[in-house]
Amino acid sequence: MQPIRITLSFVLCLLLTAAFSAPSEEGRALYDHHCARCHGTDGTRGLFGAKDLQKSRLSDSAILLQITNGRRIMPAFKKRIGPDQMTAIANYIKSFRKSSV
Repeated sequence: MQPIRITLSFVLCLLLTAAFSAPSEEGRALYDHHCARCHGTDGTRGLFGAKDLQKSRLSDSAILLQITNGRRIMPAFKKRIGPDQMTAIANYIKSFRKSSV
């Protein structure tokens, strides 16, 4: 019984990690619709003071907070899209990051 619990716990952790780290087509579509106008298709546009998302090092929770509540001229999306969609956008945004090698 114990090995099954350990295995199930491990699988659950893997699924949660994968769900919050891999960019999806949904994330790209949502980003293109809601964000690309100001941030650009590659995250570098900066229209109206939008930040360069390739240089961003915000944590997952900070990204979700900004998507949810907005910041300065950026609108809040808490009434426009659901939490799963916000997570998909956050994961897609993180895929823009340049490695600091």
